[in-house]
Amino acid sequence: MKINKSQFGLLTFNIGIFLLFSAPWIASFFLLISIFISFFNDFKNPFKDNINKILFLISLLMIISLISFKVSNQYFDLNDFNSIKNTNPYLSLLNWIPLFFFFSSFQSYLKTDKNRKYFIYSLTFGSIPILISGFGQVLFNWYGPLEFLNGIIIWYQRSNTTGMTGIFNNQNTAGCALATVWPFFLAFLLTKNKYDYKNFILILLNIIIIFGIIFTTSRNALLGFIIGSFLLLIKSKSKRIINAALGFISVFIINALTDILFEISFIPDSLISKLNFKNFISDARYFLWKDSIKYVLERPFLGWGGHSFSTIWNAQNIRYFGHSHSLPLELAIQYGLITAIALTCLIGFILFKSFKVIFLRFKNQLNFSEINNYFDKAWFSASLIIIFSNLIDILYFDIRISLLTWLLLAGLINIVREKELFN
Repeated sequence: MKINKSQFGLLTFNIGIFLLFSAPWIASFFLLISIFISFFNDFKNPFKDNINKILFLISLLMIISLISFKVSNQYFDLNDFNSIKNTNPYLSLLNWIPLFFFFSSFQSYLKTDKNRKYFIYSLTFGSIPILISGFGQVLFNWYGPLEFLNGIIIWYQRSNTTGMTGIFNNQNTAGCALATVWPFFLAFLLTKNKYDYKNFILILLNIIIIFGIIFTTSRNALLGFIIGSFLLLIKSKSKRIINAALGFISVFIINALTDILFEISFIPDSLISKLNFKNFISDARYFLWKDSIKYVLERPFLGWGGHSFSTIWNAQNIRYFGHSHSLPLELAIQYGLITAIALTCLIGFILFKSFKVIFLRFKNQLNFSEINNYFDKAWFSASLIIIFSNLIDILYFDIRISLLTWLLLAGLINIVREKELFN
């Protein structure tokens, strides 16, 4: 029996997507298989693509920064492991250069609307463990960590946080994941025209996702939810807006009824407290960003080295922070301003081009499909949410978030290429 390599690669790719949240290391194994198949089965000169050329140049800048890694002994003693355990320039490169290569390889599995739909199904079904573990944590005190396969799979289920973490190590990471998949759930609801049991199930799923986002008490996730909802409802037909409104309103009705009947409020007080204006203006991020800019200006060209913020900050301050809470600033601290600006502008360019194609020019395409356009809108919304979340926090260092970021960007590139052919 002859195995079709392309179909096998697509299968392993979608298995990896399905397992991405719940079992990231196993998911990485399947994604690596799909990447190798893509590389050998559909090899193309990567330097024919201008985006790949830019990523290659950014990689060179990162490597040059690594080679020139010499920092002041005021903060680092390079002979003392404990002094630089959070400042490892070699490990830091693994967050970037391999993922640049993966980004190029992932595109072969996201070329068509059909393939991107497979991805969406795999991702949304794969997000269900976040909800199961998270609701179990919040409602039934299922605390962890839960370990499977000798620690290859870990569901953290934190008991000492103010919000739901679920399978993640951090509530903001859980919130980012749920907010990122939310537009796809909403797109499924918006493409249903009939009021039947499927519509009811979709409304229920959307309600559960909204509560999941609320339970994380993450402001980033809440802002992502608002952004995603707004983008998908732009120019939607009235019936589809009604579908979405039913889901939104149901959340507050359920919360009000449970509060009256059982004295249980599903909207945490800690989230309401975080939305207080006084808490916004006293947020530690302002102090972190102020000092981060100072660190960047001290070594603007090649940076301080990988994960260096933690060592510099904690040498001067009592309160511990592991990063600067802004990915562009973190890049500038680690690798210098040129690298940070180049990568930020590249991602901004991808978002700008895809927004034009998806939101402004889709009706001029010969293959126009309103349903497919909802999923393209959802794809853009998810991409914007995950990028926005990393502008005011850093969730990227979780492998699930970094992989998902480059997967979504790879999909956007294909949407632009596919749709622009018809303009």
